Amino acid sequence: MEDWNALRAWNKKAVSTHFIHGCQFRIEVVDWLSFSELGKPEDFDLFVKDITYSPIEVEVEAIKVGASTLTFPIGAAPVMISMTMRDHEDMRIYKWFDRITDKVLNRDCTVNLPSEYMLRWNRYTLLQDGGEVLSGGWDAYPIKLGDITESVDAQGFLEFPIQFQQFRSI
Repeated sequence: MEDWNALRAWNKKAVSTHFIHGCQFRIEVVDWLSFSELGKPEDFDLFVKDITYSPIEVEVEAIKVGASTLTFPIGAAPVMISMTMRDHEDMRIYKWFDRITDKVLNRDCTVNLPSEYMLRWNRYTLLQDGGEVLSGGWDAYPIKLGDITESVDAQGFLEFPIQFQQFRSI
């Protein structure tokens, strides 16, 4: 026989729990100072449609022992941060990403120092009471502006992916 009081208490707890929704986030670029000549998009967060990242990735090493395999953690791997971006009709996000990528690689085939292209990203969780909590952050640099698809049949906004690589894993 079921304990109805326990079931009722569990149900009340489940109904009153504030589960997080996938849209309750805000992205902030903290250190724009070294990129002031690039024309920081003041409303950058408005154009972030979605973000994909792995908060942590543990690298492992496998060792064969007879018919079995053992795995041991050997460190943390830097992760990639991907964002799907919408853009303004003046293409401010596309142009900004293109200019910031020029800070990484030079036309003479050399690479700049990390201090010239590193950005500090913070991810905030937006709470239902109107507050927000810092829930992650990365020191990362741009690596890819993804494929852009345009179509005369397309509905909605132009979107494209951008990717950043975490500089240091810890």
